[in-house]
Amino acid sequence: MNIKIKLISVVIIINIISILIGIFAVKSSAYDVKQTLSSDINGINDSKYPGIKSRINELKKQYPNCNFKILYTGIKWEDAIKYEYTGHGSSPKNLVPISSNYTGNWICKICKDEVYDSGAWKCASEEAIKYMMDPRNSLNVSDVFQFLELSYSENIAYSKDVIKNMLKGSFLQDEKYTDTIMDACKKYNVNPYYIVARILQEQKKEGTTLTKGQGYKGQYIGYYNVFNIGASGSGTDKVILNGLAKAEKNGWNSLEKSIYGGIEIIAQKYIALGQNTMYLQKFDVDNTDGNMYWHQYMQNILAAQNEGTNLRKTISSLNAMGNNYSFIIPVYENMPEQVAIRPNTTASNANVSTDLVSVNVNSSLKVRNEPAGSVTVGYVYKGDILTRIEKATEKKNGTYWDKILGTNGVEGYVARCTYDGDENYKLYLIPLNEENSESNTEKIETNDTQPTAELARGDVNGDGKIDSADLLYLKKYLLNKLDLNENQEKAADTSSDGKVDSADLLNLKKHLLGKITLK
Repeated sequence: MNIKIKLISVVIIINIISILIGIFAVKSSAYDVKQTLSSDINGINDSKYPGIKSRINELKKQYPNCNFKILYTGIKWEDAIKYEYTGHGSSPKNLVPISSNYTGNWICKICKDEVYDSGAWKCASEEAIKYMMDPRNSLNVSDVFQFLELSYSENIAYSKDVIKNMLKGSFLQDEKYTDTIMDACKKYNVNPYYIVARILQEQKKEGTTLTKGQGYKGQYIGYYNVFNIGASGSGTDKVILNGLAKAEKNGWNSLEKSIYGGIEIIAQKYIALGQNTMYLQKFDVDNTDGNMYWHQYMQNILAAQNEGTNLRKTISSLNAMGNNYSFIIPVYENMPEQVAIRPNTTASNANVSTDLVSVNVNSSLKVRNEPAGSVTVGYVYKGDILTRIEKATEKKNGTYWDKILGTNGVEGYVARCTYDGDENYKLYLIPLNEENSESNTEKIETNDTQPTAELARGDVNGDGKIDSADLLYLKKYLLNKLDLNENQEKAADTSSDGKVDSADLLNLKKHLLGKITLK
């Protein structure tokens, strides 16, 4: 090996080490928090956690047998909101249903009218996330059950009759299902009342295709998925097919096996990892496993509250509210004095100060602590979709420095374009505002070669890899902003149904998020 090659190798190794250091620095700052669980309600500091103690004490007056614990998350309130308000343009962490009850300020000001999942959801706004995450809004009789401790407690005499009454009139009213739930919950250390509430939230009392052993066309196939585990996709048919595939893979050829297997998964992949309430399964702010914010049971921002409400209604109808239930209430550092208010449904989200941009570089961009700053706080990579929080109006050290937020949570300043004096101008941050793309002279760098060989499924731009650049290509093609050749169209047909449409875009998004594998 000659000296030149050795030097190049050293430089490459140094760059790799620098990137890894940047990644671990971001992870450390985001997740290095100390968390404690305390039963000392009187010891709550009112100045740090305003309104928590008084609301809990009011609940204890009404239900003196109930126990309350405080989870001191160690997370700054503003950080919790920041990390939950991500995924714009790909897979937002929080969605609201398309409904007249959730319009206006419930809708994300970045994604606006873009629909997600089956087309029945929109991205939740920052205001909506604050409202639903603020524990003080749920410390009342109606909503407190989303904080119910979900592990099995020997101090609670779980009643078989309560379970039977909860399931009365449902597709699980047969006593054998009550026995299955009781046995599985005790074996896997799960609160059975919660399990029944979750089943009824997922399947309603009448059940669905996934609880009847049917396929998406109604034919009997003999597999069941009571908890909708793995049931996702674009459109009802794909949701059902994916759910049934998961059931078949796990051998759930009876309702009993589906109940047992589903409870085991919930116990091992959520409760055992510290997500011991419906709230913590929706908003992953528990650090037991060393990771936060990503492991959520579902995107529906109302899920925890709805399940808790269903459970509370059932328990109330059985006159069982006086039992000794246990609740875990999370609190955050720097909680605002004022409780987050419910978003207005009539406000307009037309005025937006932020926008989405795509990273247009050969490999990566450093994220700085300030404009032209000397401290690197992380990296963003070719094809990443970022939220531009602030667009610079003046140059510093020869270029514009825009403030961005990445989907991985990294926040800071990156160069918008090449520096003054560089021989070839290049724009690093490409706006994704399709309405203005035709008149925008700052075009994204594209692969001009026309591939002749067959491409891998998802490799829409034909560069030999599947990444966010392919997502942007497919999006532009669907908006008639870009033409694809025959091989690229085949690669874009991610659902293999002979056509290229929005379902293929959703499949590609899920592949990039690791939820599915394209074949």
